Amino acid sequence: MCGRISQVEVDEYYHRVYGWPMPDYKPRRNIKPTQNVPIFINEGRDVKEVVARWWAQWDGSREFNTKYATFNARVDRLDDSRLWSGLLKKEKRCVVPVSSFYEWPYKGKPPAEIFVKGRLPFGLAGLWSTWFEDDQPRYSFTIFTTGPNEFMQPIHPKAMPVMLDTPELHKLWLLEGDRDVLIPYTGQMESETLPAPIEKVYPDEGPDE
Repeated sequence: MCGRISQVEVDEYYHRVYGWPMPDYKPRRNIKPTQNVPIFINEGRDVKEVVARWWAQWDGSREFNTKYATFNARVDRLDDSRLWSGLLKKEKRCVVPVSSFYEWPYKGKPPAEIFVKGRLPFGLAGLWSTWFEDDQPRYSFTIFTTGPNEFMQPIHPKAMPVMLDTPELHKLWLLEGDRDVLIPYTGQMESETLPAPIEKVYPDEGPDE
């Protein structure tokens, strides 16, 4: 699964991955599900930056609901879920720009922070939806998970997020919806175990709502 991310290298991400600006962006190292996150979405074939809550809602929902864990979506179950298959049919694809993500190899121990080799920024593939707050449209999103690659096996043997590290891969997903890119990452990775629980190393930096 993928339950924590960071967004740090704003300028580097802009120059290396997209070439699309991210205005009014605050670098954060400890981003949780249900928090607001700057992401890129494909809306009517236009790619744009929006702020969305990390916990996908039924498209058109009139309230924000966390009854079911929809902050991740398993690639091998996309067609079995009415929620995911519905968003796929509507072409509601997104990419979440990140510097790293976190996994807990041992319950109760500090997590490993996981990077692309060289600690370069990359994107996580997902889907977005619209929900309403006081009749105002808002965005929400989920991050895809797939089987672990060789690097991730000892850290999290069940799953890893779908990582996209080139402009070509981002465009294939956002503009073309090419599901062939929804696979375990094939590039080089590195990790570093935090010296203490994540809340002590990186106190909560963003709103929960």
